[in-house]
Amino acid sequence: MKKLMTIAAFTFASATAIAQPAGGTDLFVLLDVDANQMISADEAKIHEPVLAQFETLDLNKDGQLSADEFSLLAKG
Repeated sequence: MKKLMTIAAFTFASATAIAQPAGGTDLFVLLDVDANQMISADEAKIHEPVLAQFETLDLNKDGQLSADEFSLLAKG
């Protein structure tokens, strides 16, 4: 039972971290596959909520999300 509770807690924490990024940082790093400090539309494809808002978040319309632009996702 203790093992089951540990697994459940870990699963919940992992899902929460991906669904609700703390200041955008954790999810930003996860999506930034090439580690260039920008999220491209191709990189955003692995997380539907980001992809769905990509054009809105891309304030300067350069086809990439900076950390500042991405942080707007966390603000709702």
